[in-house]
Amino acid sequence: MPIIFQQQLSAGAKLALWEITEALPFFEQQLAPDRPITHPEVKRRHLAARVTLLSIAPQFPINKLTLNTAGKPFLEDGTQYVSFSHTTDLAAAIISPVKQVGIDVERVGERILRIRHKFLSDQEQACLQLAAKLETLQASAAAARWLTLCWSAKESLYKWQGESGVDFIRDLKLKSILPEVSQLLFETPFQGEPLRVGYKCWDSSVLTWVHA
Repeated sequence: MPIIFQQQLSAGAKLALWEITEALPFFEQQLAPDRPITHPEVKRRHLAARVTLLSIAPQFPINKLTLNTAGKPFLEDGTQYVSFSHTTDLAAAIISPVKQVGIDVERVGERILRIRHKFLSDQEQACLQLAAKLETLQASAAAARWLTLCWSAKESLYKWQGESGVDFIRDLKLKSILPEVSQLLFETPFQGEPLRVGYKCWDSSVLTWVHA
């Protein structure tokens, strides 16, 4: 089973990351997509994320999932909360019986260096540079990984919140980094206290999640 990372969280929540090495028919044999998807690669990633969920929650009623207007998956009876993410060859899923969740997986690339101003304010960039002990936020592998981590964390927060209209700079403000517990702290208008985003980093990818 190509699960390359999984973690048990508090209050019965858990998550997993799957390396997608299988062809589309492998996933099609296990379940059908919850909506029409014509592009084979998009369909493969979509199904891989849901198979990832079933690998950690085999009894989950995957066929009862629906999407809200912002694309957030949910069960109408509110008995469990889930979130999915996928990239080129990775798929992730998180599930909780009691709290809202969000998850995101990203590949690290140089493009993030050029667009950092689109999702991080000057103050946030200064916070990141200081906390991560970076000499610069340009032209380094370390900077690209940390910037990708911040982007991914905000994606996880967006999925956790689950509504459209969230501004990544205005509404999701990086306040501090806690590497000793692998967490980023964000100030948001959605909750009185800072929201904690967990993370796991590899050389070429990052995984982030919210459970709150």
